[in-house]
Amino acid sequence: MAAWPATLPKPTPSYGIDPVDQTVRTEMEGGAPRVRRRTTARNDHVSVVWVMSDAQLTIFRAWFDDASQAAGGASWFTINLAIGTTGLVSTTARFVKIYKVSHLNMLNWTVSADLEIR
Repeated sequence: MAAWPATLPKPTPSYGIDPVDQTVRTEMEGGAPRVRRRTTARNDHVSVVWVMSDAQLTIFRAWFDDASQAAGGASWFTINLAIGTTGLVSTTARFVKIYKVSHLNMLNWTVSADLEIR
């Protein structure tokens, strides 16, 4: 499994965790709706932002596109994230959709992405 490159920065400290609903709700013609658990798997979504230099953005793009690494967002990889356990922990993640890049200033870029973690 691929790993987040050590030469790239950690995500900014403020990011959100969106738990995925693990239940299915069926509305009934009469009476209370039926609710059942769909899965016990916990694939929460995390919205992260990195601040990168030009050189780091080049490394990130190459890593993201590399078939043996992130494979364009299709492959799982390990990254250190704070997910409400005990500080930064090694977490398995993959991209939910393509990342976004914004020009921050003359020297830096912000890269934002939604990750699925398990």
